[in-house]
This record gives sequence, C-alpha cells and structure tokens, in this order.
Amino acid sequence: MFDIGWTELLVIACVAIIVVGPKDLPRMLRGLGQTIGKLRRMSREFQSTFNDAIREAEKQADIADMKKQVEEVGNFNPLGDLKKSIETDKVAQKTTTPAPPAAKAEPAEAGKVSGDDAAAASSAETSAGTAKTEPAASAAAETAREDTKA
Repeated sequence: MFDIGWTELLVIACVAIIVVGPKDLPRMLRGLGQTIGKLRRMSREFQSTFNDAIREAEKQADIADMKKQVEEVGNFNPLGDLKKSIETDKVAQKTTTPAPPAAKAEPAEAGKVSGDDAAAASSAETSAGTAKTEPAASAAAETAREDTKA
C-alpha cells in the first residue's frame, strides 16, 4: 500500500524517540495501535453494511422480476395469442406470396378446350393454393385440363 522501505521506518522511529522520548514511546505506540484497530473495525462494519444493502437490493430486484413473471403468466390468453399469431401469419403470407400466374394460352391441339373447360382449369389453378410455386401451379392446371379432356 505505502511504498515505505526499512530506511524510512528507521528514520521515523528515531524522530519519534527524540520527539516523544523513550519513556512515553510505548504508551504512544499502544494508542496508535488501538486507533488503527478502531479504524479497521469501522471499515469492516461499513463494508459489511454496504454488502448487506447490496444483497437486499438484489433480493428486491429478484422479487420484482418474479412478480413481473407471475403477472405475465396470469395474463396468459392462449386463444388471443393464437388469433394474433394467425393474423400475423396472414399478413406475412400476403406480403411474401406472389399473385397467381394468369392462365397461359396453349397452342391449338387436336382437342380444343372450350371456354367452360378453360374457366374450370383456371379455377382449379387458383384453388390449388396461392402458396404453391409457379411450376407446381402450372402442373396442377395441366392435370385439370387433362381431366376435362377425358
């Protein structure tokens, strides 16, 4: 703590013997030791009081966190949470899903598809689901056209 070497201590002891005198030096050193002891006890007491206050504050913070968690559990509404989840999924699906592709005009084949069959194929394509990818949607439309031909 202090950077005092043996030579400095020897100088301080010589000055103390000269100033105080050899007769009163033991009494002075005893009083100095008692004062240092009191300071250490006060320091320890202050430190323990401070540590107790910190522990108490931590307990209060833990209790507050626990109360918050209990309130969150008490506000548990599974039906409401499910509705919110579904709504957010619908919004996300609308923003990320591309519009279904328009019905492509097929070249003239041996058996032409009538207007009613084309409408049925178009509705089959849209009912196949908007989440399908474009190749899958066109494959479903071709299957529907083949079914209407047969």
